[in-house]
Amino acid sequence: MKVKTRKQGNSLMVTIPSSFEIPENAEYTPVMDENGIISFIPVHQNLFKKDPSYDVKAAMDEMGIGDHGQSIGKENVW
Repeated sequence: MKVKTRKQGNSLMVTIPSSFEIPENAEYTPVMDENGIISFIPVHQNLFKKDPSYDVKAAMDEMGIGDHGQSIGKENVW
């Protein structure tokens, strides 16, 4: 399959095939490497935004996932 760029206002657009099943208004960060390869990286979504009261530690305990409570490397701890 080939897609073509087209001009819309001051931007160039590329069609994404519907078979990719990308939802409307999905957010991506465009990146172009030194070889001209263009990639679209999904924008990070905050998993806890829908339920900020979700207790990760309690869920880990319930699932039997161990945690010794000490940082190992460069973890972001709050």
